[in-house]
Amino acid sequence: MNVDSEYYPKELSLRSQVKHYEKRAKDIEANLAKRPDEWGKFQSEFNSEVNAVFHNIMNFEKENLAFGREDRVYKLKRLFIKKFRNIFAKGDYVLWCLRKPFGYAGDFKIIEDLYLNRPTTTGFDRLFDNYTQMSAIAVAVRNRKDNFKEFIINFINSKKKQKIRIMDLASGPCRDVKEILTSGFLSSEDVIFDCYDSDERAIEYAKNSLINFSNVNFFNRNAIRLALSKDINSIIDKKYDIIYSTGLFDYFDEKISTRLVKNLRKLLVDNGVLIIASVRDKFSNPSVYFMEWAAEWNLVYRSDEEFRRIFTNSGFKEDSLQTKYEQQGILQYIIASK
Repeated sequence: MNVDSEYYPKELSLRSQVKHYEKRAKDIEANLAKRPDEWGKFQSEFNSEVNAVFHNIMNFEKENLAFGREDRVYKLKRLFIKKFRNIFAKGDYVLWCLRKPFGYAGDFKIIEDLYLNRPTTTGFDRLFDNYTQMSAIAVAVRNRKDNFKEFIINFINSKKKQKIRIMDLASGPCRDVKEILTSGFLSSEDVIFDCYDSDERAIEYAKNSLINFSNVNFFNRNAIRLALSKDINSIIDKKYDIIYSTGLFDYFDEKISTRLVKNLRKLLVDNGVLIIASVRDKFSNPSVYFMEWAAEWNLVYRSDEEFRRIFTNSGFKEDSLQTKYEQQGILQYIIASK
């Protein structure tokens, strides 16, 4: 059975929806070509049109996965990429993700852009950049930063001015570190941040951002190599009160994640804490199809049980784990005590 006949009704629905969007988008684009600063007039309508396309795709995948028809989803995705993706490849953020100038999705620059939420484009591109910044996953990324800041500040303050060493693994732009250190909420200044990242460009960017802070150190390390190391203490000779990682585990499968958590546990002091974030199941993220199908930014999704299993299989006891959730329920955090 060929692709068209195999899922013809859904393809027709998606095709019709895209065509409807495309027709209206051309009218809006023509208006904004003349008055590029008037994008605000069209943002709500634009968001609704784009949401309708990707909501259609989500429903198609849900229905087919329920009957084990992954092949139909795969074929529809290939069709979308070939015929429709170029329609949505606009705006600074989507184009950056597609081009991957640093070689990978979710690089430090796009994360910093999401944190700052300051689009600078005008005209039709601005509609896409605003849509990206308003997407559920972008809001979740900003919420995650603020949630982790709160966890870390509260932990530091609970130690009553003791000396504390913190590892930020896959530290990226270090926006969270900078905001913690400038928050004015720390009860102690005797805190050291060791920031580990595999991308030297991210480290250079963060160094410049934190140039006035002598208690922040940077290390160029590959997290997969840390996971695969048979003697992690020979690579990292320090012990940490807190080890945390925000977006790293969204790209690792269960096997690598488990090995990494097992090694990170060895780097904790007694009563130290490991805090890791992960996206939850795929359908918890309303932005998933815009991310993956339009922007080619793919993540590893996990159920709550799958995420906890990584920790229990790494040597943490079940009763040492706390699970918390990002405000929209898109992300989950585990706080594991040694």
